[in-house]
Amino acid sequence: MADQQTDGIELTDRARERLGKLRYVGEFTEQDATDRRCRLVATVHGADTAVDHITLHWLVDEAGYIRDVRFRSSAVGLDLLAFDLMAELCVGVTSEQAARITPAHIQERLRLVYDQDEAPMPWDASAPFPVLQKAAGRGLPAATSDDGEQAERPGADWPMIGLFEKVRRIEGVLDEHVRPMLASDGGGMDLIDLRENNTLFVEYNGACGSCSSSIGGTLFFIEDSLETHLGVRLKIEVQGTESEPFLDL
Repeated sequence: MADQQTDGIELTDRARERLGKLRYVGEFTEQDATDRRCRLVATVHGADTAVDHITLHWLVDEAGYIRDVRFRSSAVGLDLLAFDLMAELCVGVTSEQAARITPAHIQERLRLVYDQDEAPMPWDASAPFPVLQKAAGRGLPAATSDDGEQAERPGADWPMIGLFEKVRRIEGVLDEHVRPMLASDGGGMDLIDLRENNTLFVEYNGACGSCSSSIGGTLFFIEDSLETHLGVRLKIEVQGTESEPFLDL
């Protein structure tokens, strides 16, 4: 089992459980990519003995989306867990979107999902992971549609679509990426309104509705999830509270 401490920081029970069952450690071969009708993108960052050393493999489909990820690293404890969560956030997005993932995203996920409030890492929290930027720069083709034409960037059609379609897309992201996390702590979220200036009004319910720290803490994660999967930056206001402005990464 991987080392479960980093610089004397004790991991929470949830974090230790995830560290003991890492999901993305390993590697892919060209044959793996061929079998899954994907392109293999492989890159490495950091000296062999450095704490941030990592070898990263992406399987990228014909449409330009990352379908699976594997990595190997000599990191231990919290740093190793951070790499596994980094890999998880890459799955299902484009290389351009993955290249914007930062340690700050991982720290927030550790806090919200794994109760790990203290999560210092040996990287600049606001700067994207270098290995992701390297992988994204390895000549990946632009994302394409099913008919072979170059696809629009996510969110490019946002100004043209109607309110119903915008709400449908937002609800889809909330259902898949946000509400399960809130439900794990006995909470939930309702979409109240979407204004023309891309301001989204929401309301927390359950345990989250009575916890001011949860309301403030989850805003970053929600905004990031919406921007990653919709390609649109929304300003979120929490109904009945004075929410803090989002961190603009």
